[in-house]
Amino acid sequence: MARPHDARARPGTIMQRHDSDPCHHRGRVAWLSIALIVLLANPGQASEWRSVLDTSDGIQIFNKEATDSGLIEFRGVGVVEAPLPVVATVIFDTERRVQWIKGLKESRIVRWEGHDSFIEYDHIDMPTFFTDRDFVSKVRMRSDQAKREVVFQFHPADDPSAPPTDYLRGEVINMTFALRSVDHDTRTRVDAEFLCDPKGWIPAWLVNFFLKDWPKTTFRNLRKEVLRSGITVDHRFSELLEPESY
Repeated sequence: MARPHDARARPGTIMQRHDSDPCHHRGRVAWLSIALIVLLANPGQASEWRSVLDTSDGIQIFNKEATDSGLIEFRGVGVVEAPLPVVATVIFDTERRVQWIKGLKESRIVRWEGHDSFIEYDHIDMPTFFTDRDFVSKVRMRSDQAKREVVFQFHPADDPSAPPTDYLRGEVINMTFALRSVDHDTRTRVDAEFLCDPKGWIPAWLVNFFLKDWPKTTFRNLRKEVLRSGITVDHRFSELLEPESY
């Protein structure tokens, strides 16, 4: 005599039916798509700028986690006591830059790619026991006379015209100087960002330790440099303001 049919499914049967159910499969795909859209819509949640310090001399310092390896990007915002064309000239002048950027031993333009873009070579003197680093960057300049703004952006470049050296070649992943004229064109607001990978065996936490004071040091040195005598405003920036402003 045949056994009555057991309407209860054996363990695993329901899961097998759901897996083979096209409606159930489409539902799971829909939920995964929604989750992906949410993640893509909020890519910066884990890497927003964090306020770290407001110095007594008016420098706002921020940082944020920028790479999977743990490298930190640093940012400083403050005002420099000089008109926009003077500050832009000092930042642009590679020969002068070695006087106010800490550790910079050599800086020069390798070649121009257009009227507002060039390849730059920089050599950094490292502390004892570390091999010196050098960097090759593509620099873009952007100016807006109506808004009285100038922006310099540095990104890594692999250019055959860069000189071969015995140093370890790192990457300036991002260095940005965003300048804006303020206070009736007498001063300049500077927003500076810096993210660097020196490569080699140096762990990320040690790189971050060396660079944590970059905003303070850079701003304070820049403030001193723009007050030096003998600065001739570069023609690229001379028309940003009326000559009597500087």
